[in-house]
Amino acid sequence: MIITAISLPLFLVALWIMSGYLPTRNIAMPTYSLVATKNGYEIRRYDPYIIAEASMASESGSSGFNDLFRYISGNNTGWSKLTMTSPVLKSTDGDGRKLAMTAPVLEQNAEGSGTISFIMPPGSTLGELPEPRSPKVTLREIPGHQVAVMRFSGVSDTGTVKEKTERLLGALRQDGVKIRSTPVTALYNPPWTPPFMRRNEVMVDVE
Repeated sequence: MIITAISLPLFLVALWIMSGYLPTRNIAMPTYSLVATKNGYEIRRYDPYIIAEASMASESGSSGFNDLFRYISGNNTGWSKLTMTSPVLKSTDGDGRKLAMTAPVLEQNAEGSGTISFIMPPGSTLGELPEPRSPKVTLREIPGHQVAVMRFSGVSDTGTVKEKTERLLGALRQDGVKIRSTPVTALYNPPWTPPFMRRNEVMVDVE
């Protein structure tokens, strides 16, 4: 098939869309039940899950991401390949559990300190998962927890995350919902995904 000069831009846009859609078409995610739908956000109850986490060396978290990707690609005691899941989580408080927190936090620190986490495939247990060969990667179980979530598309830069976080916290205070943790943001798509197709969420543990 000959792609004409007129159809080439449409072909490239379609290719871009497919490159963002296909990697996440059947990707596994942590399971949860919807507790309530509110004005601009929802309350979810997440089942327990296990994360592999690593320290971020920069604000982008690229170094920690690479450590984790190597772990699920076979850099572990079983030389096993693990399924990639979604979302990717990032934390600025070291262990992701500040203020009785049970889910990691997205980066909000200009210095880039904190952790980045991959959620392990559904049904995983600490006893069954292969141990990381890299000392930079650790496994940890996250217990069941309840969160308030505000979803948004587009880019998830620092300014956007801050604005969405402030909106979520403001809505929770207005509704009288007790906040139990520092805010959380989860990223569900590869970085090359078209912005209008991206799923981003700001979360915070609540009672």
